[in-house]
Amino acid sequence: MKRKDDTSKRNNGYEELFIIFSGLAEKWLIRAVLGLLALLIAAQFLLQFPAVRHYLVKVEQLEGNSFDRTRH
Repeated sequence: MKRKDDTSKRNNGYEELFIIFSGLAEKWLIRAVLGLLALLIAAQFLLQFPAVRHYLVKVEQLEGNSFDRTRH
């Protein structure tokens, strides 16, 4: 009977540690998703300006120019 009690206590300790770990992991995942969302919004905002878009997007630089395969 004592072995079952020891195993039960060990499992309860593991469950408590898992709950703490999963809570921390969840907070970090939410922060990461919110950070990436903020970066996406900032990037989309910057792409609204032609001067910035010209330097960030290769297609913008090639627009209106004939494509020369030997250059690339």
